[in-house]
Amino acid sequence: KPRPSDKRIDWAGFALLVATVVPLLLALTWVPQHGWGSLRVWPLLACAALMLVAFIANEARAPEAIIPLSLFRNSIIAVCSLCSFVLGMGMFGAVIYLPLFMQGVLGTSATQSGNLLTPLLIGAVVGMIIGGQSVSRTGEYKLLGIIGSILLACGMVMFARMTADTSHGYVVWSMVVAGVGMGFLQPVYTIAVQNVAPRERMGTATSSTIFFRSIGSTVGVAAFGSVMLTRYHNEFLRLAPPGLPAEAMTYLTNPILLAQSRPELAAIFMKTPGGLAMVQPVIASVKTALLLSLQQVFFFGAVVMTVAVLPHLFLKREPLRSRAAIPDAPAAAAIH
Repeated sequence: KPRPSDKRIDWAGFALLVATVVPLLLALTWVPQHGWGSLRVWPLLACAALMLVAFIANEARAPEAIIPLSLFRNSIIAVCSLCSFVLGMGMFGAVIYLPLFMQGVLGTSATQSGNLLTPLLIGAVVGMIIGGQSVSRTGEYKLLGIIGSILLACGMVMFARMTADTSHGYVVWSMVVAGVGMGFLQPVYTIAVQNVAPRERMGTATSSTIFFRSIGSTVGVAAFGSVMLTRYHNEFLRLAPPGLPAEAMTYLTNPILLAQSRPELAAIFMKTPGGLAMVQPVIASVKTALLLSLQQVFFFGAVVMTVAVLPHLFLKREPLRSRAAIPDAPAAAAIH
């Protein structure tokens, strides 16, 4: 039966959380196009930092906090939150550039590059099934987290070793390894957090780890995007043939716009004297610059995921709560 509750919504925490996340997401979204020092970016980052301080101060004294800081006194919840953030930053921040590598460097079509992502998803599903069954039968989640983080780091290292001559089979195998590792990790954080969180805070603790993973992926995409665009821009200017029309440089210095800008580029080169002779050198320069920039992205992703193995070593083992310890609602009602 419904029972009255004297819970109070933390409206101040809600407003401060929105005021923290929205400027952060906007700034990180604009970083690849405008750079970290842009007037469109750094004021938003400063605003997000100030709002974060205010949010933490509010949560420390709010009677019904949205994200109770007391949760993070538990080392398992703290480690899982950190690992979720790093997983989102290192894995999702780098994987999003795989289709660009396959289309721009390997020369596959958009459909083929999408199909080549399928092994990653299949590996993740298989890993989640195996990991979930393993934890359910053995109660061991720390070892699964360590194995998953190692597999994920190995997959990222394999991505970092890709070149213009990489076969599709190598790409598929790399995705399977990374996908299985990602699948192993997915249930670990949820199970570990729900196992130690107080009953009344279980939903908050679970959603907090998901929140940190989402923020981590956004930070990773923005940071790696900035790295890629900076390296690509420098390499293309070094490799590009002289005499390129200024109109074309707007499209050529941003690889993300190239696929959508082919008609405009074709029209520019057609009306430029000697433009047709520049097409092949330009394509070669774009491909080389894109390869070097994406290799750097995958390298940093591999470094982040390799470092992410360490926090999993400090994840404490805690016996899983047995169902027998949780009385069923009908049984509890009958007892009372």
